[in-house]
Amino acid sequence: MEFHNKLYHLRKQKGLSQEELANRLNVSRQTISKWEVGDSTPDMEKLIAISDMFQISLDELVMDKVQTQTGETPSKAEIVNELKEKVLTDENKKKAKKVLKIAAIILGVIVLIDVISMIVYVSLYGFPQ
Repeated sequence: MEFHNKLYHLRKQKGLSQEELANRLNVSRQTISKWEVGDSTPDMEKLIAISDMFQISLDELVMDKVQTQTGETPSKAEIVNELKEKVLTDENKKKAKKVLKIAAIILGVIVLIDVISMIVYVSLYGFPQ
């Protein structure tokens, strides 16, 4: 079962409304709604709070499979990869790319200002000795 479905079922099992769950997690009701329909996913802090609230492991909450009791535990690399797949959605990747572009533009402007100020300094006072 995918995260958004699991969250919905866990909330219903506890008899909580979206508003009540939102208040406990300090988010808006609309945020809970987006999580439950799969439009967005919570950050790691909220995932931990949800797992604590519903007394379920992060593995069970985030991953499609339920951990078996046969002693077969996934490796750390497998857990990290599955978490990345669930948390790093296409929407989150697009947001990250957008932020990186903005940061690159800001850095470029700062470098450009430095170059211009150096040119002005050199033209006024010559090269430092």
